[in-house]
Amino acid sequence: MIKKGSLVKVLRKESYWYQDTGTVVKVDKDIKYPILVRFVKESYSGVNSTSFSKDELSIIDK
Repeated sequence: MIKKGSLVKVLRKESYWYQDTGTVVKVDKDIKYPILVRFVKESYSGVNSTSFSKDELSIIDK
């Protein structure tokens, strides 16, 4: 189960952070993309976080 503080890998191919790892910041319910993930690396527009659905992420064991 993905929860706050989990280390995850992005599986969404069209994402800037595809195959990159990030930390879960917030998990909501009843919305399309409920999991907010923050990354160390920024995108071209200076953003370092985005939301994903559960099937677009894979949990990494520490």
